[in-house]
Amino acid sequence: MNDMTDHPTDDLTDDAVSTDLLDELANLASPPPAELTEGLFDRLFDRWLTTESPLGPVLVAYTGRGVSFVRTSALVPGEQFLETHRRRFGRPLRRADSTPAGLVDALWGRPGSVPEVDLEGLSAFEHDVLAATRTIPLGQTRPYAWVAREAGSPRAVRAAGSVLARNPVPLLVPCHRVVRSDGSPGQYLFGPETKQQLLSSEYARAHDL
Repeated sequence: MNDMTDHPTDDLTDDAVSTDLLDELANLASPPPAELTEGLFDRLFDRWLTTESPLGPVLVAYTGRGVSFVRTSALVPGEQFLETHRRRFGRPLRRADSTPAGLVDALWGRPGSVPEVDLEGLSAFEHDVLAATRTIPLGQTRPYAWVAREAGSPRAVRAAGSVLARNPVPLLVPCHRVVRSDGSPGQYLFGPETKQQLLSSEYARAHDL
């Protein structure tokens, strides 16, 4: 007579097998651990929002590292802003849930915390030009030659001007405070008249502080 060996699975019902299978599938569908997804959206997407500024309504994009792009809605309408940002930075945008700390005050030139800016993708010279420009105080101006010198390339005055003409984060990097050597405003992304208005307004506010 052959001995029969019982196997534990012989006693499992179809319902038990189905339940175990569903549990396994549920585990597979569970969200990955937070440490795996932390920062993932920041690597895939930038955020964007609209807010008021001395230039009127502006569209602002930012990453986990800082503000990356600022343009007026008059110059670059919403859909064009999204596409321009995607072409320039290689990342799509999602609507922001909140406003970065200090952003609104910084756009208006008010004292307080200054948000970081994300200048990813720019050259070392572009970084240096924008960093020098960011140090110009409210109510003051500097000539293009000063910016070039502070950026470590005193002979690259025209190149410094070209960098400022493409400034991705105007107001936060106050390129409107850079003027010609004779003191005249010179060109500006949003027009020379707007540049002069900003300078006059900031001068008045600085002397009221």
